[in-house]
Amino acid sequence: MSLEAILAAIVASGERQAQEIEAQAQSHADDILATARMEAERLRQEARSAVAGQAARESTRIVYEAHLEALQWVGGVRDGLVNDALQQTRQHLTIIRSEPIYPSVMRLLVEEALHVLGESLTSGEQPQLAADPRDRELMEEVLRQMGLDLPVSYELTCLGGVVARSEDGRVVAINTLEARLERAVPYLRRLLTALFEEATMDSPLPVQQT
Repeated sequence: MSLEAILAAIVASGERQAQEIEAQAQSHADDILATARMEAERLRQEARSAVAGQAARESTRIVYEAHLEALQWVGGVRDGLVNDALQQTRQHLTIIRSEPIYPSVMRLLVEEALHVLGESLTSGEQPQLAADPRDRELMEEVLRQMGLDLPVSYELTCLGGVVARSEDGRVVAINTLEARLERAVPYLRRLLTALFEEATMDSPLPVQQT
C-alpha cells in the first residue's frame, strides 16, 4: 500500500471517530435539553397550580366576606325595622287615653294587678292602689263596676295602668303600660324578627350581575 493510501485510510478513520463522538455529544445534549424542558414544564405547572390555589382561596375569602357583609346589612335593617315598630308602639301608647278602648284596657290592668297581688296577701289584708291623676275618674268607675272599695293614691306619672301593693308595701304588682311593654319587648323582638326574616326569605336580596 502506498504512503498516500495509508494516509487516506488514517484520515477516513479519524473522520468516522469524530463523527461518532459528535453524534454521541449531540445525543447527550438532546437528552440534557429534553430533561431541562420537562423540568421547566413541571415548574410552570406547579407555578400555575400555586397561583390557581391562591386565586381560589382569595375568591373564597371575598365571597365569604361579602356574605358576612350582606348578613350584617340585612341584620342592621331588620334591627332598625324592629326598633321602629317598637317605637311606633310606644308612641301609640302615649295617646291611648284618648281612645275608646282605654276604659276596657284600664279595667283589665286593674284586674290583673289585683290577681297577682291577691296570691300574696294575708287574710283580711286590703290592696293599696296607685294610679295617674289623669285616671282618677276612670279608676273610680272601674272600681265601682268591679264592686270594690279600695284606697287609691294618685301619685303615678305613667301612660296608663295601675300599681297594686300590699299594706306593708313588701309585695308590689306593677301593671302600668310602660311596665307591660318593657316586659313584652323581648318577646316582641323575637316575634318581629321572625316576621321580618320570613319577609326577607320571600323577597331575597337582588344579586349583582357581573
